[in-house]
Amino acid sequence: MLDAAWLELAERGYVGFSFEAVARRGQTSRPVLYRRWRTKLMLAFAAIAHHLRLNPVSVPDLGNLRDELRLLLRAFADRSPPHLTRLIFEMSDDMASEDVSFADGRFREMPMRDALDRAVARGEVAPEKLTPRILRLPTSLVLHEVIITQRQITDDAICEIVDTIFLPLIVRERTP
Repeated sequence: MLDAAWLELAERGYVGFSFEAVARRGQTSRPVLYRRWRTKLMLAFAAIAHHLRLNPVSVPDLGNLRDELRLLLRAFADRSPPHLTRLIFEMSDDMASEDVSFADGRFREMPMRDALDRAVARGEVAPEKLTPRILRLPTSLVLHEVIITQRQITDDAICEIVDTIFLPLIVRERTP
């Protein structure tokens, strides 16, 4: 069912997304869907979370955080093309009325945490600087760029996010 729901979202957007269409694509009935998800938004959230779990961003240990972040943000951006970021806007009214957001745990990116844990172990990063908002910053900036320009983010923009914005916020200060 979640695969069918994801395909509906990806093809028709949230505006064209419906229990009826998901049931038809998933070869089931609307009551079956309603038993599990009480609203269109909850079904959409479940489909997006399912899609992210099936298509994880994986970043190997490259020995330094800069290279790992650049690779991670490129993979994240490639998985979040402009035509899919429209879902954020299309879902915003329903999200506000149900008091939910994409910042909750269903959409947490573990590769960022993994890369940062390795960087902390290597002594590259000050762990006390890794607040939840700081952890969301790189991917938020990538999404911002994609949403504002409606174009895929460039590698140069990713380098700028990593080198001039994110790393200066979290690097461990060297003592003389």
